[in-house]
Amino acid sequence: MDIILSDLHANLHALRVVLRYAKRRAFSRFTILGDLVGYGAQPNRVLDLVRELKPRILVRGNHDKVCAGLEPALAFSGPARSSAEWTHERLSRENQHFLESLPRGPMTVGEDYELAHGSPMDEDAYLLHPRDALTAFECFDGQLCFFGHTHLPGCFELDEEAQQLTWMTVQEGEWFNLRKDCRYLVNPGSVGQPRDRDPRLSFMTFDPAKRRLRLHRLDYDHKGAARAIRQAGLHEHLAERLAYGI
Repeated sequence: MDIILSDLHANLHALRVVLRYAKRRAFSRFTILGDLVGYGAQPNRVLDLVRELKPRILVRGNHDKVCAGLEPALAFSGPARSSAEWTHERLSRENQHFLESLPRGPMTVGEDYELAHGSPMDEDAYLLHPRDALTAFECFDGQLCFFGHTHLPGCFELDEEAQQLTWMTVQEGEWFNLRKDCRYLVNPGSVGQPRDRDPRLSFMTFDPAKRRLRLHRLDYDHKGAARAIRQAGLHEHLAERLAYGI
């Protein structure tokens, strides 16, 4: 069983809840789809925990690149840019090197699945519209690719024989079985900054043997995470949005 995480965004309060959940269960690997940092106030502590996870598979996100100083924050909003600059200035040497060394997606995990941050066609692309998903399906060969970046849990299901593409909501806590004759682009949602108007953190577990996945939503101390953002002097919007899942 794999645990699929994305968009942690330096939210230590949320990550600790996920790791407590994982500790009570036997997961074969941790798969993380990028954006470990940015927005949140505790990047070093989050990265320290991520570096301890074994076995782990990771790809970088756009915030990881900018916070590491690998790319400028030209496309970022004002709050995101100031958060990235704040993060970069405070990274430990070990965590700076760790961010710099994160691989670019997409990445193939044996015959089980692929993973990407934004899309298998472009690590920075947002997969929101069916036309973009159709292009993305052309960029990987397997049945399943996990992606993040949008912070919205759910999946695109492509029935190639019927020539039908559907965005599907995955029901929390229920097994979602992958159909053998279909292909999937699946987003587990965000651990650190949910944006589907549900403030609970979001992630998925995946059973490669039975080809099924499950969405998990857990409460965490979002008030504590917001308080840490305010105490760090970061933009108020980054704190306020955690209470509303936006």
